[in-house]
Amino acid sequence: MSEPLTLSFPIMRYDIALPLLEGRIDIPGVKLEPVRVPAMIFNADSPYKDGNFGVGDLNVCYWLPAIEAGWELIGLPVFIKRKPVYEYIFCRADAGIRTPKDLEGKRVGGRQHRVSTTIWLRGLLQHRHGVDVSKIRWVIWMDEVFPVYRSFQMEPPADPQKSVVDSLLDGDVQAIMTDISDAQLFNTLETDPRVVRLFPDYTAEDERLYRETGIFTAAHLIVMSKKLDRQHPDLARKLYDAFEASKATASNDTLSDQRSFAIPQLRERFLEAAERWGDPWKNGITANRCEIDTFLQYNLEQGMIRKPMTYDQIFAKGTLDT
Repeated sequence: MSEPLTLSFPIMRYDIALPLLEGRIDIPGVKLEPVRVPAMIFNADSPYKDGNFGVGDLNVCYWLPAIEAGWELIGLPVFIKRKPVYEYIFCRADAGIRTPKDLEGKRVGGRQHRVSTTIWLRGLLQHRHGVDVSKIRWVIWMDEVFPVYRSFQMEPPADPQKSVVDSLLDGDVQAIMTDISDAQLFNTLETDPRVVRLFPDYTAEDERLYRETGIFTAAHLIVMSKKLDRQHPDLARKLYDAFEASKATASNDTLSDQRSFAIPQLRERFLEAAERWGDPWKNGITANRCEIDTFLQYNLEQGMIRKPMTYDQIFAKGTLDT
């Protein structure tokens, strides 16, 4: 019997991936080696560039430009992390921003121009809310690793040492459009009287988007080394099937009232969400076709990629029939 293929695998604390990390899902001929792999690409010196990794948990903002640039990675249609984005637009209460169109001509801050949250928001604001995003003055803190092929009104921050949130509080920018993954920052933005949300009922906007389009905005997807994909053409489908099994196992854990997070009556909340939403965490190309096509469109329109891209360029061949 041949030795199993040892595959570096990202340490992900998402509930739907835990069964894989815990070794409860068998992948024939594969042994997983949990490691810390970054989800962000801040410079060109990245293991993703030369394919020197096994599996990665990557922010979707880098997926297409990295492939276009010839980096040795390829996507699996496993959108492991999704974050509804309407909640991430905060405005100065005194800036006169009451509707999405009011963002035109305003200074809007964000740490990065290319990140999943802002790509989705720019596209949604343009196509669903009639905003001319070229009229927004974008104040950006970080340089880009990959080229941007469209000209935007870009400005440096008034004080680069000041955070994006502090710049909003101090009035250096009139709105921010950025991912927030910090409980204290959420508390500051949600309780400071100087700050309001552009979409106060953002959960209703998220649900409306999902019901009308089936889009539950992806933040991260699973990628694998393209070198490995060439060497082991059956591996991508094995991994896809393993993630499907992991998700099913995690769902069964919750429905069985086992191994749940510390949320009162989580099983009941899970059932309520399933009745209301169905399964927003669907994997596979067929189930996510509208979302994939929309994300491709937004990336092309915003100059995140130079040319249209096809499914066989961005997904491993073994997953194209999912």
